[in-house]
Amino acid sequence: MRELTGKVAVITGGASGIGRGLAEAFAAEGMRIVLGDLDERRLREVEVALGEAGTEVLPVRCDVASEASVQALAESAMEHFGAAHVVCNNAGVVGRGDPWTGPTSAWEWIVGINLMGVVHGIRAFLPIMRDQGEGHIVNTASMAGLLAMPGYAPYTATKHAVVGLSEALRGDLQALNEPIGVSVVCPGFIKTNLMEDRWDQSLGAPPPDSTNPVTAGMTAALRDGIVVGMLPSEVAGLVVRAVREDRFWVMTHPDYESLAIDRIRGAFAEPGADAR
Repeated sequence: MRELTGKVAVITGGASGIGRGLAEAFAAEGMRIVLGDLDERRLREVEVALGEAGTEVLPVRCDVASEASVQALAESAMEHFGAAHVVCNNAGVVGRGDPWTGPTSAWEWIVGINLMGVVHGIRAFLPIMRDQGEGHIVNTASMAGLLAMPGYAPYTATKHAVVGLSEALRGDLQALNEPIGVSVVCPGFIKTNLMEDRWDQSLGAPPPDSTNPVTAGMTAALRDGIVVGMLPSEVAGLVVRAVREDRFWVMTHPDYESLAIDRIRGAFAEPGADAR
């Protein structure tokens, strides 16, 4: 996948944030772009912006929580471009509420998008990549896939799952000697609309619960971090490099790496950790 010009990139959650950054970065490499998103207005904005720069863009309204919707996205890509070389399973939400006393619908909503959306993307596009004999899958996780976020258990759980399934997928493909790469992106603070309540509500999220003081405190910290966060375009540049060089891990904030390492060391330092 070192040569990207003329190939096709598919990006879910492609109408804003990291997804839009990915679309712009891959377009700059001369790729054709398939954008999947629920926000039709923003889809149109990105389509126009990239089209004016000379990129061929196919916008598709897509709900990644629906297997049928993601399969339709894959069918549209094949009908329009006849290929899908890079697939970015990027759509994600954060949600807010008490994970232990609030409605289970909050868990179901986040799991449906953050975890099953990635599963649906892999299952829809992996057969295409196998048939064409090449491809690269990029799954967007989070630093919350390596470190726990108090007050945000559903988000933490889904992002840990995305890291794990990405590692398993990569191992499966390597064991089968398949020419398909896998990368997992673990962003830290990025300037996106992830923490906007209105955006969550437009996607069908249960109302946020502000009664949990742990969640409220973490929400404030996350909003402060996003304000000074990395630009989506910088994340996208790292992803393009990972695709070209077949890198698995895409870390945006190296200063967090020691925290993840300390966490693993701490697990083995617990009493009884050596028990078998």
